[in-house]
Amino acid sequence: MSSMRILTQLSAALVLAGTLLGVSAAPALADPDGARAVSVRTDPDGARAVSVRTDPVYSSGDCEINRAVDGPVAGGSQCAGADLSGEKLAQSAFQGANLSGATLARADVQDSNFEGANLTGADFSATRIVSANLTGAGILPATLDVTADSADGAPVTFTPTLPTGLTMTGCTIAGEPVESGAVFPLGMSGVVCSFASSRPNETATALVQISVTTPATTAPPVPVFTQAPVTQGAGRTGLPPETLTVLLIGGGGVLVLGIIALVVRGARSSRADRGRGRH
Repeated sequence: MSSMRILTQLSAALVLAGTLLGVSAAPALADPDGARAVSVRTDPDGARAVSVRTDPVYSSGDCEINRAVDGPVAGGSQCAGADLSGEKLAQSAFQGANLSGATLARADVQDSNFEGANLTGADFSATRIVSANLTGAGILPATLDVTADSADGAPVTFTPTLPTGLTMTGCTIAGEPVESGAVFPLGMSGVVCSFASSRPNETATALVQISVTTPATTAPPVPVFTQAPVTQGAGRTGLPPETLTVLLIGGGGVLVLGIIALVVRGARSSRADRGRGRH
């Protein structure tokens, strides 16, 4: 009876081991619809296989769009002129995508990343864009370099190039509103600008890094005092003019002091003589 139990347990263990080996050896699995492969990776402990979906959120012709968790497709999504109206594209990876002339009207692109995308001529009419990232997507430059005329800073103007259906609702620094044309100090400043479609209370944002510098000067510093060099003529001897000036001024001072001493001495002698005459 015990031998039968041991054989049963051993058979079950062998079947389980074979199943695990078969799963771990499988390089890929198929989606239920058979349209796209699903990659398979092994957990760090090597005990079980985990499937990772790689199918895009949208695919039509050359236009393929990945989910944000999978990152953008290689080279960016090529969706110029594509009709994406009404599509559910939330949390998509549009980094570096070519969406020029594309229609995203009434589409849902909330929480999507459009960094570095080309949105020239795109249509965002009534598009759900809440929390989308439009940094460097051609609406505003990702970086603005401004040269200041003084250490007080320089005015900076925000002039957006807006796709159809979008408006700029304002810009802020650390939550405080900042108007276009405001003076920015020297150095780097980060500005967040917001954009809205016709959907109420929903905005996308773009970050603009503003760098304000002053022109670099290459002119040597001008000394406060300048002394002209003394040129000695050929065969000329004697003291330099500066030394003569000092001596003349010093000599004149000594002469004046000597005259004063003689006057004082004469006055003292006169008083002494008058004093002896009274005795």
